[in-house]
Amino acid sequence: MPPPDDPAISVRALTKSYARGASREATALKDLDLDVSPRRLVALVGANGAGKTTLLRLLAGDLTRDAGEARVLGEDPADRSSRLRARVAYVSQALALDPEMTARETLRLFSALAGTPRPGRNDRLLEGARAFGLEEHLEKRVARLSGGLKRRLHLAIAFLGDPWVLLLDEPTAGLDADGQKHLWKVLEGHRSSGGCALVATHDLDEAERHADEIVHLERGRLVKSRRR
Repeated sequence: MPPPDDPAISVRALTKSYARGASREATALKDLDLDVSPRRLVALVGANGAGKTTLLRLLAGDLTRDAGEARVLGEDPADRSSRLRARVAYVSQALALDPEMTARETLRLFSALAGTPRPGRNDRLLEGARAFGLEEHLEKRVARLSGGLKRRLHLAIAFLGDPWVLLLDEPTAGLDADGQKHLWKVLEGHRSSGGCALVATHDLDEAERHADEIVHLERGRLVKSRRR
């Protein structure tokens, strides 16, 4: 874990554009500055197209920036180092789950991929299942799970490797009230243990209730940041 006074995420003048047609570009992020310190839960809000997903994907190393600087735990995410991949979890909006596997098999597979030692793998699996209220659904095939339970399983996977930095894109989409309660409780526990999270969300009420800071993006720029 980085020293408590050092930002876990640091962005300076970050800029990213996408090609649109033969000679046009759409700017997703423009000269964005942002710091997220350890033990902080930061909500990223803004309309569709504000740049939230682009920012998360850049920090996860899924996209390359056009200009500026980004550091996650002191490293450039574009390098996609094995150290950084083990300490950063990015959860996209899209659900990438095998419908023929059970929830238990899914968690077991991703626990192995996260590098959890074999002797502790089952305990870690059960811990993740309990955190998101999945204990009673472990033997069900993914195809039989409701949309909300699939989303819970998708989120549980992110915590199997015990990451330090969480990058979550609309994690409450499709979750019922219980699912949302499980998620925010897990995020608050993650913060208390020294981790940090950057969460893109349209749910401003929940962000106001749980986040330490709310960052508003508009057309790729930071227009307002509010701390508590």
